[in-house]
Amino acid sequence: MARVQSAPRLLLASIATMLAATIAACGYHSTLGPHPGGRGAAGGSGTERSSITVVALRSDSPEPWLDRIVTDALRREFGNRARLRLTDDAENAELQIRGRIRPLDIASRSFSSFVAALEYSLTLELDLEVRLANGDVIQLDPTMLSETESYLASPDIEVTRTNRLEALRRMSDQLASRVADSIELIDRPIPEVDGLPDAAKSAGG
Repeated sequence: MARVQSAPRLLLASIATMLAATIAACGYHSTLGPHPGGRGAAGGSGTERSSITVVALRSDSPEPWLDRIVTDALRREFGNRARLRLTDDAENAELQIRGRIRPLDIASRSFSSFVAALEYSLTLELDLEVRLANGDVIQLDPTMLSETESYLASPDIEVTRTNRLEALRRMSDQLASRVADSIELIDRPIPEVDGLPDAAKSAGG
């Protein structure tokens, strides 16, 4: 009777092992891998909030106040995250965000019958890196640090400029959210599956 009950258990265990291996092989884990002791890359435990600061970003665009718009968006997003604690103490912060704002890419999208631009396409791109408490530097994926949006033109130059600034603020908020998501993953990497049989590890996703 005991042998009859053990077969389903062995089958379930094998299925669970293969499923875990498939998840790991498909890339559903931090590319940084697990940190010793189950702690994040910044050295915090699961209940601690890692301190983070934003070092002044360099703007390579002539757009006025662009560095402040992007920096403020990052600070707001970090301040709203439960796992992060925003600080102005750059020397003692566990995480430092720094980088530059690339020149804006502005292009006309639509025209009136008088060959006047009615709408513009605007692309905001950032180059950011994260400096960890141990001195390591992680370059954030540039493909996620680019956002494009359109804004309306107007015969009034100030109205056009206001529309552009509003588009920049929206894009800055979107990019800040992506950056915060990446920082949380760096700070709390998802553990990889260890101790799997060789046959299970060979399963692909």
